[in-house]
Order: sequence, then structure tokens, then C-alpha cells
Amino acid sequence: MEVSAQGVTQQNTANVATSPKYKDQTKRRGFGFDKIILTLVLLYLLIPLGATFIFSINDGKNFGLSSFQSIINDADFITTFPFSIELAIATTILMVILITPTAYWIQMRLPQARPIMDFLTLVPFGVPAIVMAFGLIQVYGSPNTLVSVLSLGLVPFLSNQLNVVNTPPLLICAYVIIALPFTYRPIDNNLRAINTRVLTEASYSLGSGWWRTFLTVVIPNIWPGIISAALLTFATVMGEFTIASLFSIYTFPIYLDVTGQNDAHKAAALTILSFTITLICVLGIILLIRLRPGGAGKDSQIEIGAAK
Repeated sequence: MEVSAQGVTQQNTANVATSPKYKDQTKRRGFGFDKIILTLVLLYLLIPLGATFIFSINDGKNFGLSSFQSIINDADFITTFPFSIELAIATTILMVILITPTAYWIQMRLPQARPIMDFLTLVPFGVPAIVMAFGLIQVYGSPNTLVSVLSLGLVPFLSNQLNVVNTPPLLICAYVIIALPFTYRPIDNNLRAINTRVLTEASYSLGSGWWRTFLTVVIPNIWPGIISAALLTFATVMGEFTIASLFSIYTFPIYLDVTGQNDAHKAAALTILSFTITLICVLGIILLIRLRPGGAGKDSQIEIGAAK
């Protein structure tokens, strides 16, 4: 009789917990709390932007868009902004090409090397940008027998024949080192999440080689991680100031710093403009993820038969 009563009590509790009225109350309470948190976050983000925008259109006497007009007509902005975009795109492409196959190779063939790779990806956090810049200038700007031997003659060739010191290619390489922690982690985490070994072995069993498996099976499954890594790399390059300044290369962050020292209203307008462009890029990347086959909200495991 006790068992029967206990069963009835548990059944009644389950019925109450699963009733539509109880669910509606829970949803309303949860939605209200989430709404408050979301509102606070939006206010935290939008109030400084709103204040910056008001400051950019107010010259102390009246409101206007003269700051934005002066930016559009500024030759330095027309030169530096596309140049920084080119640097960011080149760095992003180079980083993804280098890191993605490397992370996949370590995941499949050299799992014992993962601690070493984890350590190497943390090194840029411990090396200040100014130290890295002076180191690169010293290595590629002056002859060094030890460096020549260790690099198998590559460094003397780059420094003497190609003269890469204080040039955009060397700056891109420096950006790759800085962005390494932000690129490796998302890609490696996605590789761990999709059970890479099972997918690879299944693809091999269907006759696909290493590169075909990597391009047609692995990359589509880790595409969100690649997009996240690309976004973080792009944002890092667009905001980097120290190395470009020491290399004497005039980029957009340097232009923004110079503008801020001379005209605060114009610098505020530049901030709003750069934020808007970055936001458009982020929304475009999110849209790209959602429009791709097997995008967000769906099972990211693609059919192995596609690799056949």
C-alpha cells in the first residue's frame, strides 16, 4: 500500500511538472530574467557607443556629420584602411592554411605532440609585441652566423636578396605569430568535438586519401571553428599598433592614433566607422555559417558518403 501511495505521489508530481501551465510559468520566469540580463548587456555595450557617436557629431556648437565627411575625403584614411584590410585578409588566409592541416595532423598522427603545440600557442601571450618586433628586425636586419646555420640559409636569403625588413610580408608573419593562440584553439576544439579519427577512418574505408578526406570531410565539419579563428585573426590584425609602428609601416591603427592626437571628434567618428564595418563583417560571417549546409542548429556531422 505504501508503494502504491508513493507511486501515486510521484505520478502527481510528474503531472504537475509537465503540465502546460507549469511550463508556461517557468518560461515566463526564465524569459524575464534572461531579458533583464540581455538588456543590461546591451546597455553596457551601446551606451559608450552612443556617447562616442554623439561626441563625433558634436563640435561643441552644433551637430553635424562634418567629421565623417572629413574622414571620407581624407587621403590617409583611403590609403591606410584598405591596406590594413589587405594585411588582415592575407594574415587570416595564411594562418588558416598553416594551422588547420597542422592541427588535423597532430590530432591523427602525433597526439603526443599536442602538449608541445599547446605550449607554442601560448608563447605569444608571454612575449610582448615590442620584443617580437625588435627581435625580427635584429634577425632579418643584421647578419648572424648562428641564425644562418639554424635556418639553413633561409634568413640570409630573405634579408639580403628579398630585403624583407620593415616590409608588409614580414609584418604579416609577425601578425601570424600574434594571432596563433586565437586561431589554434577554436580549430583544435572543433577537431576534438567531431570525433575526427572515426570520420577519417570511415572516409579512408571509402577510398579517399588524406587530402580528400581533409578537404571534403574534416573542413566542412570544423567550419564554425575555422570561421571563429578567421574572425579573431582579422580583428587582431585590424587593431594591432605596436609592431606596425616599429616597422614604420603606416596602417589604420597608426592613422587612428595620429588622428586622436590631433582631432578627438574625428577619432570618435573613426571609431564608430570601424566598429560598424567590423559589425558588418561579423554579421556576414554568422550569416555564412547559418546558410552553409549543416549550419548552426543542425547536426554538423556530414555524410561520409560525400567523400566517396
